[in-house]
Amino acid sequence: MKKLSALSVILALLWVANLSTVLAQQTFSVSNVAEMKVSGTSTLHDWDMVAENGVAGQAVMKVEDGKIAEIQSLNFALETKALKSGKSSMDKNAYEAINADDFPKITFQLTQVEQLTESTVKAKGKLNIGGNSRDIVLNVNYSVKGNSVVFSGKQDITFEQFSLEPPTAVFGTIKTGNELSLSFNTTYSMKN
Repeated sequence: MKKLSALSVILALLWVANLSTVLAQQTFSVSNVAEMKVSGTSTLHDWDMVAENGVAGQAVMKVEDGKIAEIQSLNFALETKALKSGKSSMDKNAYEAINADDFPKITFQLTQVEQLTESTVKAKGKLNIGGNSRDIVLNVNYSVKGNSVVFSGKQDITFEQFSLEPPTAVFGTIKTGNELSLSFNTTYSMKN
């Protein structure tokens, strides 16, 4: 009987310890996008495509004393056709280049937090563009504001890295450069 009672106490303590870990982590979702931009070059001019909507994401994090203590998971998805340059012909060429009809979302899924400080996160994850997924390492700044976390940063990638051909226009006389720069400033707020 004493063995059963001791085992019950140990199991109860493990359950409480596990429950407190789960309760300490909060779920967040994208609540605001101050910037979501793709920038590049071409033989004609530099260009930007900006998304003012079409961004969603979730994160499970532990925030303590105005900083992130732990990130269990984080993802975001951007509707590809939410990216706009202000020029419909350029948008059309870009959507074709990244197979937007077949792959309507650009996604990022965190796989590992490599470093976490009071204001930065070095995170490894899978970025999927045009149906091609690649591991990337992001160096991201963050700040905690009340029940929200603002992430911002910039990441350089290439079309080639994602097995995509840079778009061209006017029968190939205008060519987009292979290099791209992704800039973001996104707020994740705690879900009630």
